[in-house]
Amino acid sequence: MNGFKRICACILGMILLIAGILKLMDPVGSGLVMDEYLKFFHLSFMSGLSRILACGLALIEGLLGAALISGVWRRTVAVAGGVLMIIFTIITIILYIAQPAMDCGCFGEVVHLNHAQTLLKNLALDALWCLAFIPMRNLGLPQRIKYVSFSLAAISLVFFLLFSSLSIPLRDYTDFKPGTELEEQPLFFYDANYIYADSLACAGDVMAVSAYNPDNLSEGDLERISEFARMASEEGFTVLFLVNSTPEGISGMGLNPALLADTFFADRKQLLTLNRSNGGVSYIHDAQIIRKWARPRLPDGEDLSAIKETAPADYMLTHQNRTRAIFQGFLLYVFAVLLLL
Repeated sequence: MNGFKRICACILGMILLIAGILKLMDPVGSGLVMDEYLKFFHLSFMSGLSRILACGLALIEGLLGAALISGVWRRTVAVAGGVLMIIFTIITIILYIAQPAMDCGCFGEVVHLNHAQTLLKNLALDALWCLAFIPMRNLGLPQRIKYVSFSLAAISLVFFLLFSSLSIPLRDYTDFKPGTELEEQPLFFYDANYIYADSLACAGDVMAVSAYNPDNLSEGDLERISEFARMASEEGFTVLFLVNSTPEGISGMGLNPALLADTFFADRKQLLTLNRSNGGVSYIHDAQIIRKWARPRLPDGEDLSAIKETAPADYMLTHQNRTRAIFQGFLLYVFAVLLLL
């Protein structure tokens, strides 16, 4: 396989690998996009599998990208890549003609493309595939070490998916990402009397617990959330329990009186955007979102005390720098394994 063809294959692989990683970083968001595709193609009966399908497709995309970069199983990977690109292109042609109000989700929340841009992007990837594999002969053989490279990258992608499934995205690109001012991007919620209480999130130190699917919270989850709410209140935080429900529907959840008094009601889509974790916590200071936690990793009393003692801007910057370094380190590691090993 000549050098030009390998370069085209590597570029195609890099794009697919990055696209797969960005979707694996946000399984909940990827599931939402998949749900939109299922609705558009009248497959809503499969909506319960949307997150599994989205993560499976993203993992396949990432693994295929890693295989293209490392050059393993070249003929098999070429055929698999061609089939995937044909499917993607057919779907984007249909979307371009129909123009539904939905995002392609090609790169998760990081890059948003309209249907024309998505079609052009896929046609460009089709051209790269053609340059890399037509004619499909003399593709050459990889060095044996490249099978080790691919295996390490594949294992890393699987562990990255597991990590992402148990946490919130390392890098947040939603409308309610850290640094967002709620005065510019409002968070709407109302109390048991159906009176909007948005102003409660716009002053002082607020810990907003959000449950976009409260019925899936176990008694143990509610106990941990209640304990967190108690500790946060003792540290001087305003606690808000935002749920996707109604005042009538929340009565059967068995909330303790203290948590029930702090319960407010909001739209499911807003809660999903605020925090990808069902029962996760978002720290808001004077209407600015500072940091988020997944439900399994809620801050304890010592953490809350440390937060109170740290300037919110410094706290946000420190956390963002750390998560950025972790994500960039992961990307560099995967590419280094594939390209240098």
